[in-house]
Amino acid sequence: MDKLSDWLASGEYLPIFMRDFHDQKDVFKAMHNTIHNANENGNPRDGHIYVVDTFLWYMARCGYTLQKSRKGVPFKDMQDDIDRYKAEASRAFSAMISGK
Repeated sequence: MDKLSDWLASGEYLPIFMRDFHDQKDVFKAMHNTIHNANENGNPRDGHIYVVDTFLWYMARCGYTLQKSRKGVPFKDMQDDIDRYKAEASRAFSAMISGK
């Protein structure tokens, strides 16, 4: 393989927190849980596949990578959204199991 193909195959063009498939799933589920009209634009699975496997790969192939903004504004913490989603999903699952 050539240098570009090797780099694309490695996944190194993705931010570290998105290089693991399960971490990617958490990001997309949290995003759909946070953005209340997200499901109108598609489900988390299809969005995940398109964005990671198609859009970001293609952009990287052309020399663009995703990076955190350095703009001096009070950004939200993505991990807070992921933690909130996981806690809500856990509560819903516990309620379903307990019959409440």
